[in-house]
Amino acid sequence: MKMRKGYLKLHEQFTLHKVGLTVWAYSKQDEFLGRVEINHAGLAAYIGAKGKKRLGNLSWEKFFERMKPKKKS
Repeated sequence: MKMRKGYLKLHEQFTLHKVGLTVWAYSKQDEFLGRVEINHAGLAAYIGAKGKKRLGNLSWEKFFERMKPKKKS
């Protein structure tokens, strides 16, 4: 069985520009799952064979608003 590795730990601060950082995701069978782009404006997630179909494009404000726990009525 193949071991799964998937972690990123940074202890440095750096400025995000338009290009930013791209995280590519693969399954245990090395099949491409998608990618996430992180830049100064926010986050964008993509899927598809070449990572061209955009799932979402969120500003930092919208991203954290969606991540908040929903209040029960």
